[in-house]
Amino acid sequence: MMKNPNIKNNAFTFFALAALACCQATSAFAGADYASSLKAGDAALETNKDLALSEYEAATTQGTSDGATAFAQAKKAYVLAFKFKDYAKARAAVEEAQKVTQLSPVAEMTVLQVLAECQMRDEKNYKEAAANLEKAVALPGNAPAIPYLNLNLADCYRENGDFQKAIKTCEAVLATPGLPAAAQSAAYFSMAMTYQYGLLDFENAKKSYTKAGELNPATKENAKVHLSKMP
Repeated sequence: MMKNPNIKNNAFTFFALAALACCQATSAFAGADYASSLKAGDAALETNKDLALSEYEAATTQGTSDGATAFAQAKKAYVLAFKFKDYAKARAAVEEAQKVTQLSPVAEMTVLQVLAECQMRDEKNYKEAAANLEKAVALPGNAPAIPYLNLNLADCYRENGDFQKAIKTCEAVLATPGLPAAAQSAAYFSMAMTYQYGLLDFENAKKSYTKAGELNPATKENAKVHLSKMP
């Protein structure tokens, strides 16, 4: 397995965007029932993680079916993994969601996302993480999230030494119509790291870092660190 301490560079971008792609957020409010709790949690996800967790926890007690409760458990697990970095509690919430045999595609996708995040960040098990992300990408009805799932999948491929698959996966992301600039930048940055650390193709790495910086200037300082390591 390729050792690369910088795998987290893109996570903040595409997982936040993945959440936004799957949730139609509005202003936060206290949820009086299942639907309003989910809505309030979605609205708070990027700005108030404590409120988001509280609302999703409330939803786990308000669902009128096993599937609804499992979806709320999956959302709770998402917050625990991506916002609190509490992988043990995230896994526990996922295990509760997985007790339901027929999850909706979006609930199953969220479960697989959380499992992959725990495997990548906590366990450094990129092979299992890749397998779960591949399953998530293959699910029906989750098209808006696929580019962001693929960004993390590309990182897993790089860590597993599948450098060409990592590049091709990023190219597929960049071919997505209407992809926001931040996500395009994340794809170019991921490609740059694969070119630099995996393929030792420093010329294409430099070009990809440059493109990432043009699309998202916030990446330029980080790119300088990697560029300084080139021969």
